[in-house]
Amino acid sequence: MNKKFHFLDDGGEMGRLMREKDWSLTPLGKPEGWPQSLRTTLNILLNSPFPMFLFWGDTLKSFYNDAYRPILGVDGKHPNILGLNAKESWAEIWEDIEPMLKVVTDQGESIWRENLMIPIFRNGQMEDVYWTFSYSPVKDESGRISGVLVIVTETTEAVLAERRLRESERRFRELANLSPVWIWITDNDINIEYANRALLDYVGVEKESEFTGQVWIDVVHPDDLAVVYAGFGKALEQQTGFALEYRVINHATSKFEWFKVLGVPKFEEGKMVGFIGTAMNIDKQKSFADQLREEVSSRTKQLADSNLKLEEMNKELQSFAYISSHDLQEPLRKIQMFSEVLMEKEYDKLSSSGKTKFEKIQSAAYRMQSLINDLLSYSRTDTEKRIFETIDLKNLVDDVKNDLGEELSKKGGTITLKNSIEIEVVKFQFRQLMYNLLSNSIKYSRSDVAPVVTVETEIITNAKSIDENLLNNKEYVQITITDNGIGFEEQFSKKIFEVFQRLHSKQEYVGTGIGLAIVKKIVQNHLGSISAEGIPGEGSVFKILVPKNQ
Repeated sequence: MNKKFHFLDDGGEMGRLMREKDWSLTPLGKPEGWPQSLRTTLNILLNSPFPMFLFWGDTLKSFYNDAYRPILGVDGKHPNILGLNAKESWAEIWEDIEPMLKVVTDQGESIWRENLMIPIFRNGQMEDVYWTFSYSPVKDESGRISGVLVIVTETTEAVLAERRLRESERRFRELANLSPVWIWITDNDINIEYANRALLDYVGVEKESEFTGQVWIDVVHPDDLAVVYAGFGKALEQQTGFALEYRVINHATSKFEWFKVLGVPKFEEGKMVGFIGTAMNIDKQKSFADQLREEVSSRTKQLADSNLKLEEMNKELQSFAYISSHDLQEPLRKIQMFSEVLMEKEYDKLSSSGKTKFEKIQSAAYRMQSLINDLLSYSRTDTEKRIFETIDLKNLVDDVKNDLGEELSKKGGTITLKNSIEIEVVKFQFRQLMYNLLSNSIKYSRSDVAPVVTVETEIITNAKSIDENLLNNKEYVQITITDNGIGFEEQFSKKIFEVFQRLHSKQEYVGTGIGLAIVKKIVQNHLGSISAEGIPGEGSVFKILVPKNQ
């Protein structure tokens, strides 16, 4: 082709096809004979990045650019329709497009169609395709309309997407209107864009169109408006969801009821445009919760008052026990003193029966002294000031062993501390605890077996799994005291820690029944726990759990 036809330069694939086509075989003839109006229009068409199509001449010959080329698909019209008559090029839709072309060619008017469905043959089949296009007249040098310029874009995907969106919105509205829970949509300024049937019925609005904008202000309790504005405002600022509780008036009863309102941000093309959310009536739950809080508050106050009275009574009881025990010692000392005088001066004058009765008086006085001393110890565990200090358990056990030296020697027994540990305790109380437990192990030994007592310690970090009243985030020391004594039935494992509880008669084993109660009280003072296990005829195991540091 002659290089002087620059109007066909470039133009991509379509420019090349036009240059290579033998136009002499067509009614248009060679390009050098083409009118200037056709050349100019084709030059604009080939260099445009927007899809364009040109119908030219009386038979409306077909021209199009590279941007239009993808519209034709594959295995269809391209490239056969280049230079072909419109009726042949678009035979399958000629009845649709001919009237629109005539409006342009015969009347000289431009037309515009938006999202018009016109099917075409492409990709080996007929396809429903949506178009937005304009038809414009192209005049030749004489001013006659010689062509129709089509500027077009395919909108099939957009139309189908819009249809899917409308269908989705229709289904959403149908489902939303079936929901007993409120469903709503607002913009960023809390203007209502949608409210479902349940919400509209509650506020007494018939049509959805009547409940838009800021009309919600009229149905929310005036005292709660600030809550709504603050909640939505914060959620908008942070672009997050929210949960609010506020009151809305019931149109049927004219009473305000509580609602829990949940909302999440709504985004379009990455930009937040509002909120979508739900609301549920919680008025009954709210009323119940308020009543429950009042009831709990009342019960808590009653319990606190009862505890206070109980503490006062307990203090009075402890004070009474202490004073009574203390005052009882004076007449007891006189009994013991006069008994000793009689023993020294008058004992030989007593008959055999009198001596026996006198010995029983002395024995009863000694038991009374032990009982009073134990009662004083029990009351002191609560009344005396507690000063915690860190001690080495070995020193305390050695001290107790020294006190029990005579009993150990007499029975051939041993007390062994396998591993010592430092622990923060009230020293005099803990010494009492160890003395009571170790002396019991010696006292309640089997007659034919030498008592063997072992003391072991262990750090415990999961104390709550052992006793739910203890803490898991605190380090405890477990002290285990094991003996090979007479043991006890498992059913008495808790009973033995009660005051005045004895499993054996006074004739079998001397004691007051207070020793283990004192032990339990001391453990409680150290915020710990104690347990016991026994097997009759084999021995006992006592486990004490107390914080390593208070």
